[in-house]
Amino acid sequence: MLSQTFHPVIGGSEKQALEISRALARRGFGVTVLTRRPAGLPAEEVLDGVVIKRLSTFGPRAVDSLVFMVKSFFWMLANRGAYDAVHVHLASSPAVAAVLAGRLTGKKTLVKLGGGKGVDEISLSQGTVFGRLKLAFFRAASPELLVMNGEVYEWLKNSPEFSGLRLRLFRNGVDTGRYTPRLYNEKINAKAAVGLDNAPVFLFVGRLSPEKRVKEFVETWAELFSEAAVPPRMRLVIVGGGPEEAALKRAVADLGLAGSVTLTGPKDDLLPYYSAADVFILPSISEGLSNSMLEAMACGVAIMASRVGGAREAIIPGLNGSLFDPLNKAELKKCLRAHIADRSLAVKMGEQARKTAVDKYSMARVADDLLAIYGEK
Repeated sequence: MLSQTFHPVIGGSEKQALEISRALARRGFGVTVLTRRPAGLPAEEVLDGVVIKRLSTFGPRAVDSLVFMVKSFFWMLANRGAYDAVHVHLASSPAVAAVLAGRLTGKKTLVKLGGGKGVDEISLSQGTVFGRLKLAFFRAASPELLVMNGEVYEWLKNSPEFSGLRLRLFRNGVDTGRYTPRLYNEKINAKAAVGLDNAPVFLFVGRLSPEKRVKEFVETWAELFSEAAVPPRMRLVIVGGGPEEAALKRAVADLGLAGSVTLTGPKDDLLPYYSAADVFILPSISEGLSNSMLEAMACGVAIMASRVGGAREAIIPGLNGSLFDPLNKAELKKCLRAHIADRSLAVKMGEQARKTAVDKYSMARVADDLLAIYGEK
């Protein structure tokens, strides 16, 4: 596994890299993760059977990335007898090193693409000289690219400028053994454990960045309260940090939402919040396949997501959740009001969301499929 950042740094890509590595190690496969070495972390350690090797880097961001790319390349050449396949998490500069090393060693090389359309790595790469050179190299070297949602897959597949790319539609996975539903009394206790009463809890987990549209969701939440003859009894919990955090705090204060909206900041352990939630919110304007959404589904939480990216494939409206246009307040309010009017709706949808997570997105199934891909010639 090759990733610029890895545990204990945890984002969506890092979490998938960690969980996939753990799943393969549990099956007896040797897994080594090659990553950068942040200050204070050892050069090598073993975590749940996964060997983590951290390469030291230096300098400003561009230099740091170049140093890691070069060191990764020579490590893969020097240790070619120690591995059979390279799985690169995100198509950033280390992917170039892996693909070139793969061409020289004959090793299977996969590159996972992250992000939704418009904020995906292909789109972002088009905006820089180095990025365009990287895409040209990918077209020439023809590594297999794992695409996490159908929206990006169809766009790349049908765009003549990307005709040289080898694409495979894949998916993220979730540990359905760790993330499990709670019984009714357990959910009440879970709400109390995070400081909430037994009101319906709507939950957002993720990075607070503009494309997530959490601030706009909070503004719609405020409108819903102002339009109601009697303020609805429900809570919105926002877990995460990012560039929009300060603006969100101001919005909650300015809109008088302190009694119904809680911002927790980033949390290492998300399970208590999934256990307390009734409905998971994903209002992004662009999204890949959200790890947090899959974790919520595995915990038996109903989903309310914008009609973009992987949510369009995971969510069947009316069955395991609901979908809305992220720019359409009327659609969003309709989804919210449905849950306000019928609290049992979240329970029914949550049961089906759990079934979808187990049947389609369990890490066991994802690991099976990856092993088959690794073994292909």
